[in-house]
Amino acid sequence: MKKYIFGLSILSVFLSTACTDLSETVYSDLPSDKYFVSEKALLMNAGRAYTKLQPYPEEQMLWSLVTVSTDECVVPARADGEWWDNGRWDEMRQHAVLPTNKINRKAWEFVFGGITACNEVLYVTELSPYSFDGKDKILAEIKVLRALYYYWGMDAWGEIPFTTNFADKTLPKKKSRQFIFNFVEQEIKENIKFLSETPTPLNYGRVTKGMAFTLLAKLYLNAQVWTGAPRWADAERMCDSVITKGNYRLENNYFDNFKVQNENSKENIFVIVYNSTLTTECFYWYDLTLNAMSRYTYNINDTPWDGFMTTPDFFKTYTDTDLRKKTWLYGQQYHLNGKKLFEKSGTGDTLWFAYKADFPESTYKSRHKWDGARCAKYEFQTNGLQYDIIDMENDFVLFRYADVVMMKVEAMMRQSKTAQALSLPDFKLLRTRVGVSAFATLTMDELLAERGREFAWEGHRRQDLIRFNKWNDKWWAKPPTTTQWVFPIPQTAINTNPNLSQPAEN
Repeated sequence: MKKYIFGLSILSVFLSTACTDLSETVYSDLPSDKYFVSEKALLMNAGRAYTKLQPYPEEQMLWSLVTVSTDECVVPARADGEWWDNGRWDEMRQHAVLPTNKINRKAWEFVFGGITACNEVLYVTELSPYSFDGKDKILAEIKVLRALYYYWGMDAWGEIPFTTNFADKTLPKKKSRQFIFNFVEQEIKENIKFLSETPTPLNYGRVTKGMAFTLLAKLYLNAQVWTGAPRWADAERMCDSVITKGNYRLENNYFDNFKVQNENSKENIFVIVYNSTLTTECFYWYDLTLNAMSRYTYNINDTPWDGFMTTPDFFKTYTDTDLRKKTWLYGQQYHLNGKKLFEKSGTGDTLWFAYKADFPESTYKSRHKWDGARCAKYEFQTNGLQYDIIDMENDFVLFRYADVVMMKVEAMMRQSKTAQALSLPDFKLLRTRVGVSAFATLTMDELLAERGREFAWEGHRRQDLIRFNKWNDKWWAKPPTTTQWVFPIPQTAINTNPNLSQPAEN
């Protein structure tokens, strides 16, 4: 989070006050007629729902669950045994996640913790007698934010428990995907009129109309998977609701959307805000993906964990002229001073530090520590990164305008309007800005590959593979499968709520 932006915004109350002391004061324990009688108090409490987003891209959270289970990311075990972790990452790879899998459990807790926080904020805000201009907007923001959490839950686990009443102490019953789909759609449509239309420093990182229309577009784009009924025309219409307002545009430099200070991006629609001192959770992809030797490249005061990487097959989908290939670190690596990095073997031989993008599938459970191209999509700062002390300042992008453009193209193609889709100026710019030619022709398979290159590690790939009917395919270190179009409900959730049972899809 950047102080000069948030110092003037309501969100500074969310993050600089409410977010730093959540463990000490649970505002819901205080009578609403005693505490929630001022605009500041209501905003401080509302901020708690936003802070629940912060763990999303962490090692054992929802992003990991939906990303490691795809062809764009893999966490192979090293030859020294590191990163096997009792097979939890391999379960995701093989589409054989167990109800006891820790990452699946923590992802579930992330989603339903966010829903609970939204329910609590809405409960105390609606109960408070205090009124102020913008109170309806705050309520609408939190309702759409809750819809986002339910959207994630419906996508990952299918039938899920549902409640909107924070005061109801009974165990929630499981609802169908169709029910959750209808709820998400209705919540957004009923509240979108109260949201801010124009992105400004005051609403950066908050739910706006642009975010809500994008969420609706994604809902409709996946409607056939989730409900059995395609909604391609509705998806196209929601994309147009974002495009025609003119509030967002493609950045000329693809990587401007992910640099350390990416708050000025005109392409990013909805982000999770991070700051080393003002946010409670950390953004630490440098630790997840880099090998320990990379600390000399980026002046890291930490020992990176050397785990997450892309697969050789996914890496090969990029041409050498595609600037997006720089999403990945590969080949010889260098010290911050420009010199080649190396280490000495036990026999004194020089071992040049080079990430090997193409490494054999046979080493999936015993790879070399430098195997695999590593993610550098988000710029790594060089000011002494150190886990939980100085972490990445980049704001994590959940929705951006490029996705709106490509969702519109896909929706049009699925309505037999490929020629019109190919003529869209923004779709052409998506390609030419990264040094490759605009498509003259386009198949659905190539569109899927292009979405992969454009949105690598942004959390959309699992939905895309399922929607394009590629989820069961063989890919690197994964055989053909027929399982886990949804993940299992964690055993801990079933143990505490007898209304829950495992989905039939597993």
